[in-house]
Amino acid sequence: MSNAQAQLKLRKISPWPVWLCLVGLTAGLFMILWYGADPPFRARPSGDGELLLQFAETAKGARVIVRDGGESKLFQDGLVLDWRWFIPGYGAALAGAFGLGHLLLYRKSTRLWARRALILTPVVVAADCVENIFLWKALDRIKTDPNGPVLPRVGVLRPATERDLERNLQWATYFAQLKWALVVPLVAAAVLIVVTLYCRRVLEPSLVRSARKDRPRPVVAHAHRITDGTESRWSDPDVILPPAAPHDWEPRPEWTATHPAKAPKASAVTRWRTRAYQPPGRHPAEVGFCVSGGGIRSASITLGALQALRGQLLKARYLVSVSGGGYTAGALQLALTDAQLRDTDGNPSVRPGLAEPADAFASGSPEEDHIRRHAKYLADTPKEKLNAAGAVLRGMAVSFGMLALVFAVAGQFLNAFYSRLPLTDLHRFTPQTKMFEPTCETPEIPECPGPAEVFLPSLELYPNAWHPVLALLGLAGLVSMGLAFARAGKTKSRPAWLQSTVNAIVAMALAVALISIILPAVIWFFAWLAHEQGVGDNAGRGLSMLAALTAAATALGTWFTAVHKTVKKLKPDGEKAGLFGKGNTSLVMQVGGSWVKAVVCWLVLLLVAFFCLALMSWAAVYAGGWPAGWKWTLPIALPVLALAIDQTTFSLHPFYRQRLASAFSVRRAVLKDGSVGALPYDYNNEPTPLHPYAQQVKGFPQVIFAASAAVSLRNRTAPGRPAVPFTFASDYCGGPDTGWVRTDTLQKTAPALIRRDLTVQSAVAVSGAAFASAMGTQTMFMERLLALSNMRLGTWVPNPLYLAELAKYGPNRIMPRLPRVRRLRYQLQELVGWYPDTTPLLLCTDGGHFENLGLVEMLRLRCRTIYVIDASGDTPPLATTLAQAVTLAYEDLGVTITFEERDQNLLGLVPGSAKPLSPEAPMAALNARFSATCVVRGTIEYPEPVMFSPDKPADTKGTIIFVKASLTPDMPYELLSYALREKAFPRQATADQWFDHAQFDAYRALGHHLGTEAGKVHPGRRRGVGRLG
Repeated sequence: MSNAQAQLKLRKISPWPVWLCLVGLTAGLFMILWYGADPPFRARPSGDGELLLQFAETAKGARVIVRDGGESKLFQDGLVLDWRWFIPGYGAALAGAFGLGHLLLYRKSTRLWARRALILTPVVVAADCVENIFLWKALDRIKTDPNGPVLPRVGVLRPATERDLERNLQWATYFAQLKWALVVPLVAAAVLIVVTLYCRRVLEPSLVRSARKDRPRPVVAHAHRITDGTESRWSDPDVILPPAAPHDWEPRPEWTATHPAKAPKASAVTRWRTRAYQPPGRHPAEVGFCVSGGGIRSASITLGALQALRGQLLKARYLVSVSGGGYTAGALQLALTDAQLRDTDGNPSVRPGLAEPADAFASGSPEEDHIRRHAKYLADTPKEKLNAAGAVLRGMAVSFGMLALVFAVAGQFLNAFYSRLPLTDLHRFTPQTKMFEPTCETPEIPECPGPAEVFLPSLELYPNAWHPVLALLGLAGLVSMGLAFARAGKTKSRPAWLQSTVNAIVAMALAVALISIILPAVIWFFAWLAHEQGVGDNAGRGLSMLAALTAAATALGTWFTAVHKTVKKLKPDGEKAGLFGKGNTSLVMQVGGSWVKAVVCWLVLLLVAFFCLALMSWAAVYAGGWPAGWKWTLPIALPVLALAIDQTTFSLHPFYRQRLASAFSVRRAVLKDGSVGALPYDYNNEPTPLHPYAQQVKGFPQVIFAASAAVSLRNRTAPGRPAVPFTFASDYCGGPDTGWVRTDTLQKTAPALIRRDLTVQSAVAVSGAAFASAMGTQTMFMERLLALSNMRLGTWVPNPLYLAELAKYGPNRIMPRLPRVRRLRYQLQELVGWYPDTTPLLLCTDGGHFENLGLVEMLRLRCRTIYVIDASGDTPPLATTLAQAVTLAYEDLGVTITFEERDQNLLGLVPGSAKPLSPEAPMAALNARFSATCVVRGTIEYPEPVMFSPDKPADTKGTIIFVKASLTPDMPYELLSYALREKAFPRQATADQWFDHAQFDAYRALGHHLGTEAGKVHPGRRRGVGRLG
């Protein structure tokens, strides 16, 4: 079969609309420049005079503005020039920019927003023209009576001409507010579109570079077509696409295919078959292992269990790891791999490890001893603790620095905006000295008047601020209600364009309210608060104190929510124990979450929001007096830093990756004195790329690291899980919802900075990124706080869906480029929780955020016998993580799991189900924690027959051997002693990542006991009737 695949055309774009938009944009910019250049033959008032007249509150004020700016005819000449040059100029420029965006932007969602902006452009132009008409009529009145009435009268006694003048001025202000409320965001959007399209045009487009030299272009396959037989199987395709998932913002007809040649299969079995599809090279197998998440607790238990189950492990084809289980799985892989770091001449610079699959990380081995000595892997020595504190502070400084810069520049813009548009008077937001006013008691200024009284003027909104807002809201209501009555007798729902029209009118009302009411009120509030506290000045003393307080509170709050452990006492039935745990026997466990943490998180977030608004308000009031250097530096620094700084580099992910590597990345080697010991990997010089360092070692199972990818699209995610599975391995990376990409192709395509996260060490860290800004099924209240403070794990990696499009249509200058750095945009996505499925990068975090056992991924691989080591630390009494995995397995794959009801009932895992040890009185506390068993066997039933091995017939039945980290009466004596001393054993919080040697030895010994018991269970099937649930 040919290894070439033809390049597809993205979509047909007629050239004449593009040229028309370019001509409009160019002509519009020329007209604006011509208007702004002010040639000698044109006479018009100053720009400030024209702006002041647009918002003249009274007839008297308008006459003063006209008198100071020239005369009525000069202003009317300016309106003529405005009609002739400026309005057509910016209208054509906006229309051209948004037209280009509608034609040339890549994503349909962004093209939709460009089309909406294009529709709003005539609204802005019309508002400007109507405003000028009313100003023209007002200027006619002023021309006939330049000085106004001799005796000013009020109400109905005013002359009709005066009332007509004020009416025209009032209507002009209404349309001026609407114009400015819309033109500011539209201009910003137009500039962004033009810059984006220009950069894509002049910069080299991204390419998917196939790792196979015999392919001139990368090969793209479709998972559902391969599984239903409509597409031939390519040999190791570079990218594999998942089935399509409709987006809410796209018309349904665009997602509907033309009539197929034959009716496609739409049964549940077909869907499950597609969901279970695996990339080439991954075949069903007889034995598979999956090890659960749980941090260092799970890593220690997994190590002991795999030591005891070594014989079964070496027969396995796959080892799927999640989170903490991945610590041990990654350690085994790096200890056994024969991949070597090579110098520029291709010569290996290190020797391969001496460990073999039969003895790597065996009991008493140098590797096991290395982990025991480094169990406090995050920080142990004073130097390491300082490094950890430095990583945290560095990340917070970058995050808060960028946040402060954004709001400071926003304040600068508001200062410039309100300094020219008199929608509010910025001078009223500064403290003022009360002037002496003579009274009958004090007709003259006293000789010793005392300190001057300083006050802040009260808030005064623009007089006509509420009118356009209420008018627009009323218009939206009239349109909605009117058409509702008109369509009362029709069966069809109201058209989409009607809802869009009403939404647009409401959005315009909110935009007007923002610039005329909300922002002035916010600025005045913080000015008043600063004045009341005696810190309102240009030096920003109060703001500096607030910034320090906010930073300290955020650091402490994030540390408290992420690290602090809560001791929880439970009754045997899972209910919370009574006060102080008295009265009844209770179980003790450590948990990472509580309502106190939720309150702390929200308080810290509110404090950060308060500081940001205070900074913006302070800059809005005082930025006019800043030195010129600051005025220019801040607006320039914001886009430069936002585009240049890699946000992931300054998060905790690199630190976490390096610390995990220091403990778990080791080889058995001959040291310089001739002894054999554990030699850590050189973290800086040997990055352990997934290909080849994660390649399957002969005699050992293939290691697959199960992570999760944050996706917001409900048509992609499983119910109740805002995340999808994503795996890292030596052959392919990806999942059934994101698609797969060959690992070597991915490494060759990714930019250097992102390539750092395509390593074994990074896969271990990503799979164990428990504290992240997107937590899937474990979504927590502190996600936003973690994103804000940069104390977050996880990383952004190339999206296989995007790479598939790039491989099919690239090189193409319309498509967005694969970013070289994870810019500010990606941290903002984490902050707001917005994760599209089609962006160039995906946020990958802990695999436990989707499913914490790795069982679903192992079932996707189709193994006959599956060993599950569960050290996830469930809340007693039941194994809830197993229950969730079994439910998800049926939802996703159609696989059902049942368990024996005889001698190995699931309820035997419940604490307190074991026969009490004697003597019962002193052993009562332990007896309440003992389970009757730690191992149960169940039956797996696949929806279709599976060929587990080539020499045996296909079968639908399999066996699951589930090993639960629990206490049993037959544990070794040292474990009984440790359990009596440590009440939370073996359910210490995952947040506790500082294990001492005693904790490590206890959990490893428990894992060894669990593995020994699991080894006694024969994987042969028995007839079972007990269904989980």
